[in-house]
Amino acid sequence: MLAELLRRLRGESPKPGKILPAVIDQVVAATDSRLALLSGFRRSLTPGIRISMNYAESLAQTLPDVLDLSLAAFTLDTRIGLFFSSPASLLLLLKRSQGLQEHFHSAGNGEDVYALLLMQRSDTLRFGVACQDGEIRSDVAQTVVSFDHHRLILPCRSHDDLLQLVPQRGLDVVTGVIARRLAQLEKERGDLEGELTQIRMRLSVLANPGALLINAMPAEHHQLPMDRNALQRRQEQVLDRLQELRNVTDLKGELDLVCHMLEHPQDYFRAERSLLYLDRMGIRLDADCAQPPIDICQEEVLLGQEEPIYRVVLPVHASRTAMAELERCVSYDR
Repeated sequence: MLAELLRRLRGESPKPGKILPAVIDQVVAATDSRLALLSGFRRSLTPGIRISMNYAESLAQTLPDVLDLSLAAFTLDTRIGLFFSSPASLLLLLKRSQGLQEHFHSAGNGEDVYALLLMQRSDTLRFGVACQDGEIRSDVAQTVVSFDHHRLILPCRSHDDLLQLVPQRGLDVVTGVIARRLAQLEKERGDLEGELTQIRMRLSVLANPGALLINAMPAEHHQLPMDRNALQRRQEQVLDRLQELRNVTDLKGELDLVCHMLEHPQDYFRAERSLLYLDRMGIRLDADCAQPPIDICQEEVLLGQEEPIYRVVLPVHASRTAMAELERCVSYDR
């Protein structure tokens, strides 16, 4: 993983000029290893790698204060009651995190652990009970904000260590988005080539009424028009798009695309600090309310034709003692 490479390189305190070639090699391996066959690929990728690394360095500044994952936090920090439904759900996350358990099983790591908590945020519109102009109404539109799909990553011994890993993760995310985009384009090209074959077969049958068409194409290619003019129009559309894709998916086109995405990482992966005003039920309030805001960092990851992925990211702290207290609390409640 790219983050592991950067961690190793930084641990050895290499000269800055030696880090970049190693990172370039890892980016190429994570996207398309055939790019290394092109002459001058390192020179082409260097500007984008530098831009993406600088962008990733800035991501640590978007993180809010550390959230303590403990039983006491349920009474001291309003955030944890919004992110977790109960101490039991928090304990389940901690126990199911393989990285966290491996960290605690290493005696040299001590009592505490710092990590990044990732969650998906969902905003749901509903009609509920609220007081408006001194009148209790049951049909008030409300936005309920919920958090699920919790995940802990990058466990480490200190907050400073975690902040050093945040840029490495950012570069990993950018590289992953690039790899996903290349795969999407390659799949689209394969699908269109299959569709073009089917169109040509159907046109051949229409030109030779006595011919027999045996359709062995995958099921996703069967939604095609039956008349000649419509088929010819669709054929032209497919040929035009295939020409565009071939220009992008050959090695030189791929290198140009990877360079472009590395030089504009903010177009595909963004993180920003924001304030949410929520009551204890997760209902969104106006900014002028008396409720103190919830400070979060929200990421937006663009994966091409799919809907963007929105994630809330928080630095968190946990300890063996906190886990033991949660265990006792959950066992007592049972």
